Amino acid sequence: MELIKFIQSFSNPFLDEFFQLVTMMGEDTFFFLVMTLFFWCVNKEMGYKLGFAYITNVMLNVYLKEIIRIPRPVGEPGIRSLRLETAQGFSFPSGHVQRATSLFTSMMLYCRRKWFTIVGSIMIFLVLVSRLYLGVHRLIDCIAGIIIGVIWVLVVNRIMNYMFESGKKNILYLFAIPAIIGMFIFRTESFYKTAGVLISFIMGYMIESTYIHYNPQGKLWQQLIKYLFGINMLILLKSMLIDLLSTSLMGTFLTYFILGLWVIVIAPWFFQWVFPVEN
Repeated sequence: MELIKFIQSFSNPFLDEFFQLVTMMGEDTFFFLVMTLFFWCVNKEMGYKLGFAYITNVMLNVYLKEIIRIPRPVGEPGIRSLRLETAQGFSFPSGHVQRATSLFTSMMLYCRRKWFTIVGSIMIFLVLVSRLYLGVHRLIDCIAGIIIGVIWVLVVNRIMNYMFESGKKNILYLFAIPAIIGMFIFRTESFYKTAGVLISFIMGYMIESTYIHYNPQGKLWQQLIKYLFGINMLILLKSMLIDLLSTSLMGTFLTYFILGLWVIVIAPWFFQWVFPVEN
């Protein structure tokens, strides 16, 4: 608490805006912007690794929070809390820090450049500081988020590498088990979103790797068109589906299930058709 108070002693309008912007690197919108860039335009296998590591990290975070059930510092005397809409549920471990750690660790493992390791580490640290500055987590929450995030990325990468090398796709169904069980336990919109994306990614991988065999290579102008078109369609599709379906938990699940299929199956099929590349 004293550390939060110390950091907040430097509060000013600029830092308020800055750290609210920084904390978005631990949110799903930033993840989709990065993951789709890798999957559609850079390296498909890396896109899969990044996606599965991130989504399962989110699910693991929910399970840990519900088991440990430590309340947030929100409302404690002398603590000012901002951006409370991103601070639902329990405190330990920090979901934002765990997600940011998952995302940047995955990219660091792919890039394997000293400069990017430094940049990625700084980004994770800034997200950690943002959660303290915003008054929604304690330091121990954030440290745990980093440790768990790194370990889980390494575990998922090992599983994905084994799957790519052996061709045993059915191993991905192991990820679906906690998603399905959790839908009976955690009756929340956020969990149903995560479950919808995860299950769509599993099914999408089965479809894409069997029938589409998407190749993300292309000329720079093609990559730009693919990315901009794909992201804008994702935003439009999300808006339409939320209006049509998200009046119930199953509607939320279906919304994010369809969005996941757009990323993994529909958009790659369309890009392959418009810009054919030999595999």
